[in-house]
Amino acid sequence: MTEEGKYIYCIIGETKGDNPPTTLPSEARTLSNFGYIGINSREVKLVPYKDISVVVSNTPVINFDRLDKKELTKHVAIHQKVNEEVMKDYDVVPMAFGIIAPSVDEVLRILETVYLQFKTALINTAGKTEFAVQVWWDPKKLLEELAKTNPEIQKLKQEISSKGTILGMPIKLKLGKLIQKEAEIQRQTFINDIHAFLRNLSLDSTSNKLIDDVCPVGSPSGDSFGEMIANFSFLIEKAREPELDKKMQELGKKYEGKLRFKYIGPMPPYSFVNINLKLGNFEVVDEARKLLGLAEAATFDEIKEAYYKLSHRYHPDKFQGNEEQMKKIAQAYSILENYCQSCDEISGKKENSKYSFKEKDVKNSIMIKYV
Repeated sequence: MTEEGKYIYCIIGETKGDNPPTTLPSEARTLSNFGYIGINSREVKLVPYKDISVVVSNTPVINFDRLDKKELTKHVAIHQKVNEEVMKDYDVVPMAFGIIAPSVDEVLRILETVYLQFKTALINTAGKTEFAVQVWWDPKKLLEELAKTNPEIQKLKQEISSKGTILGMPIKLKLGKLIQKEAEIQRQTFINDIHAFLRNLSLDSTSNKLIDDVCPVGSPSGDSFGEMIANFSFLIEKAREPELDKKMQELGKKYEGKLRFKYIGPMPPYSFVNINLKLGNFEVVDEARKLLGLAEAATFDEIKEAYYKLSHRYHPDKFQGNEEQMKKIAQAYSILENYCQSCDEISGKKENSKYSFKEKDVKNSIMIKYV
C-alpha cells in the first residue's frame, strides 16, 4: 500500500461565520465547499490550530524532483488553483509548492512551531492580494529610436561609414558600448516611471526575476512582445483592484508603441510571505527583539518605543535605500506584538507587565488547545 501524507497548500485565519474551527488531533475537518480539487483530485480539508488553520489534502508521498516537466507543471497549477479558490473566502498565507507532512500530528506540530510566523503573515496580508506586472519592449524599435534622436550615436555611425569596415572597427566597438549604455538608461527610466505610477496604489512591491519569454500568453495576434525589461509584484488591498485595472489601461495608452504590459492576478501574496519552517517561535522572537535592541524582557510600551525610534531613523522618506531595513523593523515589531498577544491569552493581560523573551517562556506561550 502506498504511503500517504498531508499535502500543505496554505494557511488561513479563523473560519468565517458564527462557528470557529474545532481542533481535532487525529483528523481534519472537511471544507465541503472546496471539494475534490486537490492534487490527484483529492478532497481539500482543514486542520485547525488555535486561531489559524492549514489547508491540506491527502496525497501519496511524492518526490517532485523526479517528475517530468509536464507532470510537475500540472501539480504546480493545481497547487496555485487550490490557493486561489481558498482566497475567494479567506485571507491566505500561501505555502511553497511541494510540502508534504507525514500525518495530521506533524501538521499540528508545524502549526505550533511556526505559529508566530503564520499569524504575523496573516495579519500583514489580511484583505490584500498580489498582482504581477510584466513589461516588454521591442529592442529593434528602441535602436531605431536611439539612432534618430541621439546625436552622439548619429555621429559615430557617420564616422564608421566614412572609414570603412576595418578602420571603423574601434568606432563600432565604441558605438556598441554607447548603445548598450543608452538602452540601459532608457530601461531604467521606464521602470522608475512605471513603479512610481503604481506605488501609491500598492502597500508593498518587489522586483521578480525576468522571464526569458518573447511571446507570452495573451500576446495579440501571436505577436512577439520582444524582451522583458521588468517583472514587478504589487501588494494591494482587494477593494482597490478596479483602480489597478484603470491605471494599467492608462499605462498602456501612455506607452503605446513603445512598451507592452501584462498583469496577472489577483493571486495569493506569494511574493510578500517568507515563512521559514526551520525557524521556530523562539528563534523569530529572539531575532526580532535583538533587531529592536531589547533586553530579554520588555513591556509592550518599551517594544513600541524601540520600534518608533528605529522607524524614525530608517524611514524611506527620510533616506533613500532604507526600504528593506524598514521592512525588517516592521516585521520584527509585528512578531513581538503577536507574541505579546499570545502571552496575554495564556496568563491574562496585566498593565505594564513585562514579556519574557527567554526560550522556555516563548515556547510555553504557544500551546495547542484541544477540545
